[in-house]
Amino acid sequence: MKYIICIVLLLFVGCGKQGATGSPGLNGAQGIQGTSGSSGVDGTNGATGQPGATGAIGPAGSDGTVITAVQFCPASFVPTYPTTFPEVGLCIAGSIYAVYSANGGFLTLITNGSYSSDGINASCNFTVSGCTVTQD
Repeated sequence: MKYIICIVLLLFVGCGKQGATGSPGLNGAQGIQGTSGSSGVDGTNGATGQPGATGAIGPAGSDGTVITAVQFCPASFVPTYPTTFPEVGLCIAGSIYAVYSANGGFLTLITNGSYSSDGINASCNFTVSGCTVTQD
């Protein structure tokens, strides 16, 4: 008998016309977040702390290396653009360094000895001893 009632109900419910679609329902309320693994609300920032203590004064620095320019030809050759360019070297720690212009040019140590300068409108022969230059 149970089966007959079920079949009759199935035929009665399942054989009718389909009704019109109803309008959508309202959204449900926001669920409450669980406490496990949830993050809380950030607190307000605290007050700025007091300045730290002044540190100890560091040791005094060492003197730097004094570098001076040395003109190879006499001081009577005054650099004057665009006509006169006497050659110069740099005295660093008791030795002269200068740009050697052959082979593209490079800075090199000028050892003690005799040299000639072909500066533009300022050529001469000179001797180097340490950082001292004398004209020949």
